[in-house]
Amino acid sequence: MIKKMKNFWYSLDGTTEISRRELFLEIAVCVLAGILVGMIFTPKKTVTIGSNNSGNGCNNGGGSAEDEEEA
Repeated sequence: MIKKMKNFWYSLDGTTEISRRELFLEIAVCVLAGILVGMIFTPKKTVTIGSNNSGNGCNNGGGSAEDEEEA
């Protein structure tokens, strides 16, 4: 088994020509695979958009506008 791996390793020294299309597709596959692996192995995060202040328009105090006018 080791002998086969060594033979394969030494056979990689040869030079070959590839087209620009093949090179572009190989790069695209590597980029997309990296994005996919990154999405799979990232830790789960909780993202909050906004402040969660329970704002209801301009009245952020929680009371009604009529209560403020009476006071």
